[in-house]
Amino acid sequence: MSEDFQKNGSAGSEKLHAIILRPWPKVIFLYPAFIAAVVSGVWQLWLDPQSPARETVGLVFFCVFAINLLVISFEYTRVKTVAIFFLALAVAFLLMFLSTKWEIIPSIKEAIDGLKITASTSFYFAIAFYLLAVYVGVFINTRWNYWEIRRNEIIHHTGFLGDIKRYPSPNLRMTKVINDVFEFLLLGSGRIVLYPASEREAIVLENILNVNKAENSVKKLLSALSVELAPAEIQPQEH
Repeated sequence: MSEDFQKNGSAGSEKLHAIILRPWPKVIFLYPAFIAAVVSGVWQLWLDPQSPARETVGLVFFCVFAINLLVISFEYTRVKTVAIFFLALAVAFLLMFLSTKWEIIPSIKEAIDGLKITASTSFYFAIAFYLLAVYVGVFINTRWNYWEIRRNEIIHHTGFLGDIKRYPSPNLRMTKVINDVFEFLLLGSGRIVLYPASEREAIVLENILNVNKAENSVKKLLSALSVELAPAEIQPQEH
């Protein structure tokens, strides 16, 4: 999870002690390709080596992988996404209109049917295993590089030796930006920007998962009126 927190007190008077925000790299958005690789490998295990269905497996994997790469290669804002949708719709209607005069759609279908994309079962499992290894490494890295927000300070944890950098959190301002529609649909991802009062530069946290939940938790923490000092050592609960 990108956002963890610890609460204290009874069910009716819970207080938020700390929130952990973990920025993630864009490679996490390749999980549809990972799933497609696993499914394609398992699917092909049940097929005969000469089965024409292997071409269907290859085409499905290629389409998922190609679309997935497009998603992480560009930022699709709301305006850009709407524009792409209407452009695709216009192209579809244009092709339908042209097909009334020429055989456009049958030619496209024939070209797609002519694609002979195949790969070995080992290839699909190799892709899946490699992505899994990368995800394990990324997960471990996020345990060593994260931001902890408390009522009185912001702490940046880095490195396995526990290096930290502290920023005061009073008068902290925060903005949330959902800069990519598809990344938000995949993992609820977005950007959180923190503006500590004592710092000239903003703290930009990219690819925060479940960004809406994280934003609400930070707002709740910062808006709570409390004069008590935070404990010296707080271990936020992982969940």
